[in-house]
Amino acid sequence: MSSAVLYLAIVAVWAVVLVPMWLRRDSETTGISRLLHKRPDEPAAEDDAGEEETLRDEEIPAPRRPVGRATVIARRRRRTSGLAALLLTAVAVAASGLAPWWIVAPPVLLLAGHLALLRVAVGMDTARRRAAAQARAAARTRALEARRAAEAAETAEPAETAEPAEVIELVTPDEVFDQYADDRRAVGE
Repeated sequence: MSSAVLYLAIVAVWAVVLVPMWLRRDSETTGISRLLHKRPDEPAAEDDAGEEETLRDEEIPAPRRPVGRATVIARRRRRTSGLAALLLTAVAVAASGLAPWWIVAPPVLLLAGHLALLRVAVGMDTARRRAAAQARAAARTRALEARRAAEAAETAEPAETAEPAEVIELVTPDEVFDQYADDRRAVGE
């Protein structure tokens, strides 16, 4: 078997994973992305000894903006499409006889794992939406109750003086346990 299949797999991975990463150019300011995408307004780092001096408040990068729901869904669709294309390519290569049948197994496993993760993500999204809806309903209910209470307080007669609260006296023991006292000894000593 020639190494053409290996080269084809490397190019496919490069096309599916690395090209979109390179085109997207994440806005991260750490790691390899910072080295590759150095902005001209950033100060140049001298060495590790001067690192404490360069970490001032004005040089700390701004936090990343939150990712919207549409962005997340688009990313999931791209990933699913890429894995499906990889699976179809593997099936075509195996069907043409250029590679053995088991070359289809890794793309199948990757796609199955991705679909399982998507299933979990959809469940989490549903739970998050349900919790947000319940929180909105609870806030609406509290606002409605507060408005009704305010209306009732305006229309009601002044309330009579409330009963005085009952004061409960707590009984404290005469001797307080002190674990550091000299006359106390641990069990077994």
